[in-house]
Amino acid sequence: MSRVIVLSGGDSTEHEVSLASGADVAESLSAHHRVMPIRIDRGGMWWMEGMDTAFTAADILDELEPDDVVFPVLHGGWGENGGLQHELEIRGIRHVGCSAAACRIGMSKLATARAAARRGVPTIPTRVLHRSSYLADPDLLTSALARVANWPLIVKPDAGGSSVGVAVVSSLHELRAALGVAFALDPVVLLQPLVRGAEVSVGVWSGSTHGLQATGGSLVHLPDGETAFSYDHKYAGAGGWLEIPAAFPAPILRDLQAGALRVAEAVGVEGLARIDFFVTADGVVLNEINTMPGLRRESHFPRLVRAAGTQYDELLDSLVRRAARAPGRVGGDRRTGLGIRTARTIGA
Repeated sequence: MSRVIVLSGGDSTEHEVSLASGADVAESLSAHHRVMPIRIDRGGMWWMEGMDTAFTAADILDELEPDDVVFPVLHGGWGENGGLQHELEIRGIRHVGCSAAACRIGMSKLATARAAARRGVPTIPTRVLHRSSYLADPDLLTSALARVANWPLIVKPDAGGSSVGVAVVSSLHELRAALGVAFALDPVVLLQPLVRGAEVSVGVWSGSTHGLQATGGSLVHLPDGETAFSYDHKYAGAGGWLEIPAAFPAPILRDLQAGALRVAEAVGVEGLARIDFFVTADGVVLNEINTMPGLRRESHFPRLVRAAGTQYDELLDSLVRRAARAPGRVGGDRRTGLGIRTARTIGA
């Protein structure tokens, strides 16, 4: 039986969301696996349950056993942009989820759109802005954009999730404020027209006994007068809600599922992802992908999978068992005597 190292927290804007996901994942897996939960603080130090000492990533990773599986329940930042996955892969450590290369594509909305477009998936027209140009003369840039703008516009950081830093703007004043927030989070910011259509998500996942498959869809319902699903709608009780499963006409559902699988293949998804679309009068349009979606028991992605017939505990167990079958470490023993083998674990 593999030991599962559940990582949560991290230095991203989604730190608290990740901690909540990690707690549910660890609790679920402990029924059938030995689980070692590790919390990564905002400074990048790793904390194991039952130990008062903080470790670096290298301290922990270099001492893992050959059969260990890492479950990186990390949203945004180094934990989802491929940095952690690269460290795992160069050490030959098995892990749940996408490869470093797929994470790098998936973390960039622009790179995802370009990869999807090459597979024939419709995407949103996008203007790419760079922090260096903005800082050189913020007033000049925003004024130039405002002169050609077709309001309202969406401002969003290229990387990141949970709708952090995303704003709908309808004036020069709002645009300046939104760009300031977005550029504080990311050196690349995307400017897009507001898409008029239903916000829809589809989950894709590959378990221990099957390859990549798509769930049904969800449908976002917003309070009257609101135009975008925000962080507050998702986590702070601002009134938005998700219809899961949503009832779509059969042709639309087929297009959503086919589009989700094409996007997943274009990015190189392994294990799991949630792919967000708009359904407009002209058809299905890609919004973005999340290669490590929220994994609380009642999060969006697990609910999509449950509606497709697979319960939360089965989903997580299947992801771990699939990862455990992947090629692992070869070569010598890298352990450094930190006592990680005897650190507290939970579960069987």
